[in-house]
Amino acid sequence: MAELVAFREDRLGFRFALHDKAVLGRSSDCDLILFDRSASRRHAEISKIGDNYFIADLESTNGTLLNDAPVAVQTKLKPFDCVKIGQEIFIFDPLLDVVTGPAPAALILNSVTESQQNTISRPAAESASSVTAEQASLLTALNHLLCTVPEGEVVPTFVGFLSEHLGATSVSILWPGSVTGLRQISLVSYPEGKRLLISQVPYHRVTTLGEALLWPRIVTELDFNAGTRHVLQVDQPCIMAPLYSRNSSTLGLLYVENQNRDANEQDLNFLAALGQLASPFLENLLASADRENARQIQEGPPEPSADIASRDLKVRIVYSTASHVAQNHEPIFLSGEPGTDKSSLAKHIHLQSAQKNGRFIKVTLSELPPAQMDRILFGQESGADDNQTGLMSLADNGSIFLRHIEYLSMNAQRSVLMALEEGLIYPIGSRHARNVAVRFISSSSANLLERVESGLFREDLYARLTKINLAIPPLREMRYDIEYLANEYVARAARQLGIQFKGIDPSAMECLRAYPWPGNLSELKAEAAILAHFSQSGHIVMDNLPVHLRLAPEVFKMREVAPDSLQAEAEGVYLSKALSCHQGNVETASSVLELSPEEFILKCRAFGIDPMDYQGDPYPTAQRGPGQTTLPAEDDL
Repeated sequence: MAELVAFREDRLGFRFALHDKAVLGRSSDCDLILFDRSASRRHAEISKIGDNYFIADLESTNGTLLNDAPVAVQTKLKPFDCVKIGQEIFIFDPLLDVVTGPAPAALILNSVTESQQNTISRPAAESASSVTAEQASLLTALNHLLCTVPEGEVVPTFVGFLSEHLGATSVSILWPGSVTGLRQISLVSYPEGKRLLISQVPYHRVTTLGEALLWPRIVTELDFNAGTRHVLQVDQPCIMAPLYSRNSSTLGLLYVENQNRDANEQDLNFLAALGQLASPFLENLLASADRENARQIQEGPPEPSADIASRDLKVRIVYSTASHVAQNHEPIFLSGEPGTDKSSLAKHIHLQSAQKNGRFIKVTLSELPPAQMDRILFGQESGADDNQTGLMSLADNGSIFLRHIEYLSMNAQRSVLMALEEGLIYPIGSRHARNVAVRFISSSSANLLERVESGLFREDLYARLTKINLAIPPLREMRYDIEYLANEYVARAARQLGIQFKGIDPSAMECLRAYPWPGNLSELKAEAAILAHFSQSGHIVMDNLPVHLRLAPEVFKMREVAPDSLQAEAEGVYLSKALSCHQGNVETASSVLELSPEEFILKCRAFGIDPMDYQGDPYPTAQRGPGQTTLPAEDDL
């Protein structure tokens, strides 16, 4: 299957697989969506005819260029052809792999003709065990130094050591894995901004076969021009050794050039040992942001969430509804994908309720051992030394939030139902019931109804817990909240690292908005911590984004999501009210709802609302939105 690979600097490495037909343009129904404003809505089309691919311009405003020549008729594509649409640049089948990350991208070139004469290679472990006594002493000193320097100084210290003791004039580190998977990331580049160019053969021998390698030639230039790939190599040895992550089957790469003298076999052995020594420190450096994020989640500090600060209409409706239903004493069930921050909504409900002066107890049922669940929830009275107050008792006159309710054991389900219906609990070992007045809030990321139907969850308890159901939208449906949330999370992480946060570049923010965020807010928090850690100047740019954020297909292919059926009615009402109050003026109405005009129009289309129907009729008495016959004041919007 053929591919287009983005080659513009801020899109470098994005790959789009070509099937039988692909339309390129700005419209949301295109197969490959372009952000460039100079692109037409349906700009160009690539079709497969037989075994070949052809490109045609779709009568675009600014035209399509193939190898800098306008595409006038359907034209056959050849490997290394350059397609330009506005500022977007794509290479057709470039025989190129790209590794991106905090450091500049590393480009791995396939099908490069080169001589392997004078190559020195050994298994890395064997090579590392062959260091001289003097080198072993230096390794011991480096290990001690890396153990004592602050975390933020690990990389500069390591690079400085390579420069001093190996005469390194260029260093690159490709790390074996990222936060979310087994992808490699470009972790370090020295001098700052230098891009690693390397052919596939030595790259494969180090990262797949685990060899320490002295390679006789380096790649200094790569260019695509007039349908031709230009690769410039020079006779200059470089040395490479693998890096190791405990949880990854993929090896990383430690690459060193010395332009002042030729490297030798002793240098290679030394580098292999350095790779083994440095790997745990580099892994800890990457994991520290994740550990800090996990600690924050465990301690449960206030988080910037979709509460008052949210610009998203659906979220504001959810929180407004939550404030209203919090006034009664009915149980509330929160549904939504994992990572949507249901805990913050639960805390919001507690603070808006009559129980706000009582305790708010959060219980993650998935983390409780099933055999201990009853004792932890309801307490134990089996002797003077063994008594334990249960969490239900601690939440008396307050609220208890049962996260992952699907993990509640069958015996605990019976006891929770009794607490709901009768306000009574029985501690283990006690014959006497205790009265409790507890507000129940529960949540699940699973399909709880399926568990009811399979007999794993009580139907009567399900009916009681889900009498009021609030669905939190996923982060991918809150794209206009991402800018605020990303800035808040990165700023917080930067403060903890003692870094002055200077903002996120618009092109980087565009990718953050377009990424689908399968882990939702939890994933955004983790990625923000990583971004803060590796932003050298405090300003987040495209090169700081991890590979899965920069190169995910969703960055180019955004899809509008249909309105949630539980929120559609309320959202349609808000759209109609805004148009009614402003006589169908889309720009003003979208501004009131803090949406872009484009997003406002898309939402109107989804609900079958035509802004033209509201022009010249500022205060209609007829029904405008679904189920709504009266209009609130403009301040209510």
